[in-house]
Amino acid sequence: MSYQDLDLRQDTQYNLVLNKQKTLNTNIYAYYMSGDTEVGFDFAGLGYTAATMQVRMKPNAPFVVLTFSTTDGSIVLPTSGSTFQLKKTAEEMAVVRAGEYFYDMYISSPTYPKRAFLSGVCTIIPNITT
Repeated sequence: MSYQDLDLRQDTQYNLVLNKQKTLNTNIYAYYMSGDTEVGFDFAGLGYTAATMQVRMKPNAPFVVLTFSTTDGSIVLPTSGSTFQLKKTAEEMAVVRAGEYFYDMYISSPTYPKRAFLSGVCTIIPNITT
């Protein structure tokens, strides 16, 4: 499992790099800075229980290349802590062409039913060794 840090003190632009035809099981630590102190983003404490993310060829393209969601288990939000997970099987990743795409991710709570959380470029890199 890979582990990445996500600094939420700035805007929510974060570029993802994913491997084609390999199981995706990555942990992303979300935090922001309060003065000089790093503070973990408390998903559960803030009431965030759902998330969805779409990857598209262009931001306004009608075709969705990949979808991640808490509904199907491809996004896992923590019940405590600040680390969320992205998951896809190797078979799901194999159907996506290598290349550069765009994505955005929303998280949901009773107060904020669709809060913009992350967006950026999603690069799918091809495998060299088969």
